[in-house]
Amino acid sequence: MALRAALRNKCGLSGLLSQRSSCSSHGRVCVSPVLVAQQRNNSTSPKIDVEFDQSTGVAVMRMQSPPVNSLSLDFLTEFCIGVEKLEMDKGCRGLIITSNQPKVFSAGLDIMEMYGKSPERCGEFWRAVQEMWLKLYSSDMVTIAAINGSSPAGGCLMSITCDYRIMADNPRYSIGLNETQLGIVAPFWFKDTMLNTVGHRTTEMALELGLLYNPSEALKIGLVDQLVPEDQVLTTAAQAMTKWLAIPDHARQITKSMMRKPTVDKLTSNREADIQNFVSFITKDSIQKSLRMYLEMLKKRRA
Repeated sequence: MALRAALRNKCGLSGLLSQRSSCSSHGRVCVSPVLVAQQRNNSTSPKIDVEFDQSTGVAVMRMQSPPVNSLSLDFLTEFCIGVEKLEMDKGCRGLIITSNQPKVFSAGLDIMEMYGKSPERCGEFWRAVQEMWLKLYSSDMVTIAAINGSSPAGGCLMSITCDYRIMADNPRYSIGLNETQLGIVAPFWFKDTMLNTVGHRTTEMALELGLLYNPSEALKIGLVDQLVPEDQVLTTAAQAMTKWLAIPDHARQITKSMMRKPTVDKLTSNREADIQNFVSFITKDSIQKSLRMYLEMLKKRRA
């Protein structure tokens, strides 16, 4: 609670829905939110592991919150504090984000943070999601997503906040903002991030249909930048980082800010309204009923 309070008082937090089983029937890896709820790690074990190599100026952040790195409030708090610490270390110039969980980068927002919770709790959670996005999207560090598993919904959002995305070339993996499949609407800053990544028409189709893309499809539309064998994702990310860090920091940072500042400013100037909109939407009886039916359907599917 102390960590949450400290971060909340400083600037708040942010995120998006984790649809752990909203994959299509193309043999892609999916994980049920029910399983997540049942297997959630309640221990005090760190959900984030960070290794910082001072000689290279590059940190590797491994998400390790079993079973699928769902973006819970606790996870987001720890994640944001970890990013902030690296940002404050002037020796850290680059950050590679990856997963220690098999077959999953991040399944996205923890659905149990949105089901049956008080408006106050939902607001606190959404602020944490916002904060995750703000810290990554406006980071002075070079950020590379080493996507070594499926990355739906909030996992996709985390990926597209990064400067560069390398994904494992496994057709069973998927990535995309698939919120509409659960009756959830991606907020404007999710939309804007994807729009900045893949363009208007592709974003319109992807968001309205809640599409999930396999790696080759994701590469084709520009949702990811490079595909490599699964065992080469991290080493390729390190190689790519060398290329990015060859650019003088000040020139790269100013250019990044020039490209992204309008999108960042749009959220920061509407942050409280965005939280209120989310709380009002997610706590509606009809939405809670939809979430409940979805969870019950998953329970039956697993039975």
